[in-house]
Amino acid sequence: MSWARDEVLFEAQFAALGMKAVQNRVFRERPNRSPDEVWQATVDLVRSLVGDGLAILGYRTEQGLVWQESAEQVLDRLQTSQVTVVEETAVDLPWLHLTEAGKRAAQAVPIDDGSEVPDHHVRQWDWRFADAAAALLAYGTIDWIELGQIHWRVSQVSPAEPLDVIQRRALELIADLVRGGLAQLGSFNSDALGFFPWDCSLDEALDRIRAVYVDKFDDTAGWDWFCLLDLTRQGMTLARAIEAQAAP
Repeated sequence: MSWARDEVLFEAQFAALGMKAVQNRVFRERPNRSPDEVWQATVDLVRSLVGDGLAILGYRTEQGLVWQESAEQVLDRLQTSQVTVVEETAVDLPWLHLTEAGKRAAQAVPIDDGSEVPDHHVRQWDWRFADAAAALLAYGTIDWIELGQIHWRVSQVSPAEPLDVIQRRALELIADLVRGGLAQLGSFNSDALGFFPWDCSLDEALDRIRAVYVDKFDDTAGWDWFCLLDLTRQGMTLARAIEAQAAP
């Protein structure tokens, strides 16, 4: 099993996964490959999941997923596609939907995804940290969490606080989610077609964020999407548990 295959299985158990999302995980596993090699590896991964009876391919419509051609036809067409064309016509790409066997395989994927050992020290906060964290975890089940979203969620639970306090709390929240093994910190990478983790210490990453988010706060466009949080499997599992508890 590869990290990308495990990651695709784990994430696809919650919702259908697009080809760009699969390609992002393949790139992150071995980022030194050429775009063509990444795309071919992406198609090979999808082909193996379909061939093992773990997934089917369909197209998203207003009526839901539909199957217009056989999986082999789709995969053969994708195999010969040029990467640049594929990237520009994502709307025409199929989505990966797990079968019942695939869902069982996904449930067997380890929650520990190989990231750093989380810091389990329980901290006491003097603000509504848990409410902001829960909101971000829920958001993270459907998209990467941009810095602007983090700032907004913290400001929502800190309505009477000055800007410097909101900024400090936002940085505390980022640090705690990462230290707790619930999220990875990174940014958008065009080669990865999405999130790619930063290769630096958490302290260094926070300094980078502080330089644009605190020192140049008036330049909203400069920090709004400066960094992203991507939920780990542990973070996704916790987020789903929180959502289940909140459901009526």
